[in-house]
Amino acid sequence: MFDFLTHDMLAVIWFFLWCVIWGVYFIADSFSLGAGLLLPFIATDEVQRTQIQSSVGPFWGGNEVWLILAAGGTFAAFPLVFSKMFTFLYLPMMLLLIGLIARGISVEYLHKDENPRIQKAFAWGWFVGSLLISLVLGVAFANFFKGLEIASGGVYTGTLPGLFSPYALIGGVLFVFMSVTSGALWINVKTEGAIAAKAGNLAKKSTLIVFILSLVYLVYSFVGIEGFTTNYSATPALYLLPVLAVVGAVLSIFFAKKGREFPAFCSNLLTILFIVESGLASIYPYMLKSSISPDYSIDIFEAASSHMTLSIMLGGALVFVPIVIIYQLWAYTLFKEKIKETEQVDY
Repeated sequence: MFDFLTHDMLAVIWFFLWCVIWGVYFIADSFSLGAGLLLPFIATDEVQRTQIQSSVGPFWGGNEVWLILAAGGTFAAFPLVFSKMFTFLYLPMMLLLIGLIARGISVEYLHKDENPRIQKAFAWGWFVGSLLISLVLGVAFANFFKGLEIASGGVYTGTLPGLFSPYALIGGVLFVFMSVTSGALWINVKTEGAIAAKAGNLAKKSTLIVFILSLVYLVYSFVGIEGFTTNYSATPALYLLPVLAVVGAVLSIFFAKKGREFPAFCSNLLTILFIVESGLASIYPYMLKSSISPDYSIDIFEAASSHMTLSIMLGGALVFVPIVIIYQLWAYTLFKEKIKETEQVDY
């Protein structure tokens, strides 16, 4: 299968698919993370908690499929990278898993008991899980773009506090606020009544914060991160990625202020997508970039699986990824109605 493609060509194709899958995950899961981040602060009673939960409940599990695809694709296509990530970043990866578990349990069990204390506990569990996921992923990817302290022989010399550089913290905070904005706009799109109005008002402020943070993050990336502009200088067309990220942020502000929540939501998703892809475009051909020396980085050709493995995976991806996309589009069509204040959780 795909014998006409060389191993290096398959490695490049899978790196491209890896970048796309991560980008899709970030935009797909952003509104459920954002809803969790907002729930304890804007939902004042059980009715509003039910509205937020019902707006997210049918979708969050399907959206997480993209995270499984991203992690599974890394494991199968680039096993060396997968093993190194869990060696270098064991504690952050464990925090990510804890966040995923806390978010999943909280979303599914929030409506199972009418006891106010239990509901409050699960609301805060959703918040903590969402905060861990968005913050850990934001900090982790900022470190991937900046480079990890990988020395000769693939030895990691960094420390946990070293992962929280100013650049990484800006990246983490940016991802948190992009999720908050996505969640606020989604709640505004999918619900009716007081909760929709509160979310819409919040989105008008958070879109401006995302715009400012995006500019700071991108300027820092291009000016303050060594080697970030190498691929951009070689292929100037890549500059469209950060430009589109900024354009998306501007449009999100414009549409939010005009009360056009769905275009604002889509514009914020574009900002998330192109922020992620701007960073991923900078690291090629490396999967794990070394901040000590490029010679110590792990590139896609070194990290890739065998020709047969990559070929079989590509065949599977061409068959099953469209099925996942079609199913998710169907789900969004099926649950397209706005959530009223009288809505009951029935999924």
